[in-house]
Amino acid sequence: GSTGYKPKLWVPGDWNAFFGLGTNVLLNVLVLSSLMLFVVQLPGDTVFGRILPALAIALPIGNLYYAYLAYRLAKQEGRDDVAAMPYGPSVPHYFFVTFVIMLPVLGKTGDVMKAWEAGLAWAFLIGVVVLIGAFIGPTIRRYTPRAAMLGTLAGISVAFISMNASFEMFNAAWIALATFAI
Repeated sequence: GSTGYKPKLWVPGDWNAFFGLGTNVLLNVLVLSSLMLFVVQLPGDTVFGRILPALAIALPIGNLYYAYLAYRLAKQEGRDDVAAMPYGPSVPHYFFVTFVIMLPVLGKTGDVMKAWEAGLAWAFLIGVVVLIGAFIGPTIRRYTPRAAMLGTLAGISVAFISMNASFEMFNAAWIALATFAI
């Protein structure tokens, strides 16, 4: 790589990425806060006094670290087309944790804090899995055919694209049924 190369720190497309990440994180924080407050019914002081402040610390640190890694890679390879992976909460994961981990614990114990502790335990386990993946991931990537890795991504993409059309058809059917029922 070219060690004397200085990558550009900001390019025009970065504004789009900045506002895209910002609005995405805002929506994700609203969804996760709503799930915790209204579905699990965690106390407001836990959501606003613990969860959101921790997220406010983790988000900048995570995004800055990923930006640093992207800068280091761009400098090492002498490229200006390297982008940092966005870091932030995942709404599908929050739905999973809420409805598959926390709500069953809440239903069984009736204790909101036990449900929160179960969610924290799940987050810790996922962190351990990700940490292990950081070490074995490159080996898995080396031996897994590219088509196998991209096939999963393509399948997920097709599912998301088709779900929009499916929901539109479902809504149209309900509107038609409601119209004829009146």
